[in-house]
Amino acid sequence: MSSESSTTGSTTELTEKDNLGRALGRIASGVYIVSFVRDGVKDGMLSTFVMQSSFSPPVVVVSVNKKRPLLDVLKEGHPLAINVLSKKNMDAYKAFAKPFQEGLDRYEGLELLANEQNLPVLANCVSYIECKVLSYADAGDHQLLIAEAVKGAQLNEEEPMIHLRKNGFSY
Repeated sequence: MSSESSTTGSTTELTEKDNLGRALGRIASGVYIVSFVRDGVKDGMLSTFVMQSSFSPPVVVVSVNKKRPLLDVLKEGHPLAINVLSKKNMDAYKAFAKPFQEGLDRYEGLELLANEQNLPVLANCVSYIECKVLSYADAGDHQLLIAEAVKGAQLNEEEPMIHLRKNGFSY
């Protein structure tokens, strides 16, 4: 008797690419707002592609679509903040899930914490991490923004929001 399990009928009818997409979509990720200041204006993006990549020094990686204009702003040394969202941050999530619109203040109505870098940090996020950009690396249709974590705090005990995609080939 074989100990190998067989593929279920539901996946054998799909193409290899479909199966790969479904498998990639099951990689759980957090939900974050990556915030920064551009020409004196608060800006940011919703992201699920964030991870810690080093302990010493503490380094995080944010994967950014190459079409995003923020790549022109976040050069080496530029500060940014990573806001870790919970389900209680749906107001912020919805504000940043909207398509980019020049002049739109996505932070309107959201309470922000004061900080030395004047970065937009959400007062009710689970935690935040202030970073400075170190470098970039190419990753297909994205750039990996590599940043040193320089300061941060856990603000509450809420569970971070978790995101699963249906397909690993799109957001």
